[in-house]
Amino acid sequence: MELQKASEAISNYIRECSNIIHTKGHQIAQEYDLTYDQYHLLIYLSFSKTPPTISEISKKYNRAQNTISEKISRLEEKELVSRIDDSMDRRITRVIITEKGLNLINTIRQERSNRVTYIALKKMNNREVENLLTNLTKLYNNLNKED
Repeated sequence: MELQKASEAISNYIRECSNIIHTKGHQIAQEYDLTYDQYHLLIYLSFSKTPPTISEISKKYNRAQNTISEKISRLEEKELVSRIDDSMDRRITRVIITEKGLNLINTIRQERSNRVTYIALKKMNNREVENLLTNLTKLYNNLNKED
């Protein structure tokens, strides 16, 4: 196969695999009584280096502040996030994910790995799995290098 066509096919397979895994993650999140938006908000908060404001979250998701505020309130009721005052400016309220929220996200990630990826890999032999991992690692490293 020509390298250009192989490149397109590989990119397509990676994108489709990612979509399948992502969709299955949403299904698992629903089993834990999380909506699509709540799940994504928790993921966003889990990766935030600095707790964001409602305004920052609303800009990120291109939603009205009152819509985001309602979603945050529902997550607060479930004790998955908390609102805290900004240490520099008391007029500003920030949103942080709680320990319970982090644990839930980690549980969903683990279940997604066990119930989706693991089951698919189980249908392959050890050598195929090792080759896949080796080649994905090489691809990742090559993509990550600055040229």
